[in-house]
Amino acid sequence: MALTRELYATPASRLDSFVAQWLQPYQEQKVEVLEAVQTVQQFLREEHFEGDCGLDEKVRVLKVLKVGAFGNGTAVRNNLEVELVAFLSCFHSFQQEAKHHQAILSLIWKKLLCRQDLLALGLKDVEITQGDPEALVFTIETRRTAEPITVIIVPAYRALGPSVSNTQPHPEVYVSLIEAQGYPGYFSPSFSELQRNFVKYRPTKLKSLLRLVKHWYLQAHHPGSGRPHPQCGRRIQMGHSRGEGLPVPETELLL
Repeated sequence: MALTRELYATPASRLDSFVAQWLQPYQEQKVEVLEAVQTVQQFLREEHFEGDCGLDEKVRVLKVLKVGAFGNGTAVRNNLEVELVAFLSCFHSFQQEAKHHQAILSLIWKKLLCRQDLLALGLKDVEITQGDPEALVFTIETRRTAEPITVIIVPAYRALGPSVSNTQPHPEVYVSLIEAQGYPGYFSPSFSELQRNFVKYRPTKLKSLLRLVKHWYLQAHHPGSGRPHPQCGRRIQMGHSRGEGLPVPETELLL
């Protein structure tokens, strides 16, 4: 809590210095993390996933997108969690994604355990987490300092097509999203490039503010001691239910 107390005592004129001194990742650490995660990205791009999951085609990754804090430039020092969205060739609609999502996660898991370059990075704690949507979560280590990195892989339907501009998506995308009748947030990864770009190209002042809010939340108001939900790097849930003290999505911040 020491840094939180220091934050409360920091005048507005010195907040930029506070962010630079305490919250921005060390450049060396950031480079090491992204270097290790690049091995995961290479694995996703190179592998073809196939198995008995009701699909008539070999599954390949069309694009790997680094999202969350490391994707949009708001990472906080020593919070080594990187989320990757993998757009897959086998998903041609939101309905197909919902139908085959868990099966695809299992296929990726099996291939993951056979990759020698990832095993050399200390691959461990592989699990499929429950959520909207489910994700494959595991830990690897940086090459030189052996710091643990949590990596989250979320398969998704490439609803926005091969190129995402700053213009609004075609209305048909939202029509198909509504017709899919998914749970709130379930198809959010399909729009993750829009979410990332919304923050990534904003001024440094805004990114500093987001780092401050994230730091304040994680230090003073995180609802529990367990590992946060895999999407917390991209969306911090700040509300709490009265009965159980659990987070509810009353306010969602793109972090």
